[in-house]
Formats: sequence, C-alpha cells, structure tokens
Amino acid sequence: MIVNHGTIFYGVALIKELQMNPEESQVKKEYFSNVRRTKRLLRFLPRRANLDSYPVIRLFAATARKTPFLWSFKDGEVVRALYAGCIIAFMPFFGVQFILAFFAAFVVRGNLPILLSLQLISSPLTIPFIYTAAFFIGDFFISVFGTESALQAVDASFIDISKDSFPALSLGGAIIGYFFGFISSVIYRITAIRASRTFNRMRDIQRRSRDSGPEIQVQTPKA
Repeated sequence: MIVNHGTIFYGVALIKELQMNPEESQVKKEYFSNVRRTKRLLRFLPRRANLDSYPVIRLFAATARKTPFLWSFKDGEVVRALYAGCIIAFMPFFGVQFILAFFAAFVVRGNLPILLSLQLISSPLTIPFIYTAAFFIGDFFISVFGTESALQAVDASFIDISKDSFPALSLGGAIIGYFFGFISSVIYRITAIRASRTFNRMRDIQRRSRDSGPEIQVQTPKA
C-alpha cells in the first residue's frame, strides 16, 4: 500500500485503530490516563524555574539546579524524600521547614520537589491539630521511658512551642512523620508497580503491532 506524504500519519493511526482489540484499547486508555495524572501532579510541584521565588533558597538555587538527584524520580530518591519530608512537616519547625527541607534533600539525596511540597502539610489551619497530636504522642513515649511528663508545665488546651513542650513536640512529630512517610511510600510503591505493569503491557502491544502491521511505503514528494 502506497500513501502520499500528507496522509501517512492518518493512515497509520487508522490502521492501528482497526487492528486494536478491546484489551489493547483498555491498556492504551490506562497508560495515557496515568500520563495525564502524572502531568497534573507535577504541575503543582516546585521546579527548577521557580526556586528563585523561595526566600533564602534562592541563594542556593544555581547549585540545586545542577544537582541531578534532587530532580530524580527514581524509587530511592522519591522514598527518601517522602520519609524526610513528612518528618520535617510534622515537627515543630513551622516557618523554617522549607529551608530545612531544602538542605535535607542534599543530606538524604532525596527528590527536592517532593520534599518541599510536603511542607504544605504544615499551615496555620493544620498546626493546632498537628502540634496537639504530636505533643500527646511524644509526651506519652517520654513518660514511658521514665522521664517526667510535660503536661504539668504546659497548657493542654493550647499547645505552643516552649522549652517545656519542645521535646514532646519533636519526638511526637518525628513519630507521626515517620508513620505518614511509611504509608505514603507504600502507596507510592503500589502505584509505581501498577504504572510499570501498564507501561510494559503498552510496550508489548506496540511491539506486536509493529511486527504484525502491514508494510507501508512512504512516497516522499519530489523536489
């Protein structure tokens, strides 16, 4: 079959569509659905282009842009970023957590956009709930190990950062952060495995399509 240069792309697409069975069509839909979902998610993550908009971080933006592992979405970089980001987000570092997360990305060799995005967990609306939960959890574990409880030294109805509450807040925040880091890493691994399987199936389908497709000759217009 010979088609001219202007209709080659339409002809190939039509032939592949006619040859596609229901299973192949479903895999194709899942694959492109995953691609669209990933693009929507990445749209809201910090990027190389907007690092200059963060105070203090802008001083090190040039170095960050040249560091490959900060922008890697491999399993190791993502999982480390999830753990470190969640722990920092739940600890009593509100106001400086973005700066801490930035430098933590270099220390743990984690994905910087994920680490910075997780700091949005801590906000003026969520801080009262986070600090209250962190204080009681941390104080419980401190009292278990024989240290005097800090409940007598703080107002339990309003937990703020002080020298009496800071140890319990830090320990409780680290425990909560580690828990959420574990949960998010499990969800990520499950999602990554499913996406990988869909990608492999899509690649197999494309390979079979190339092997069994009709031979198409492209007629290039003469100059």
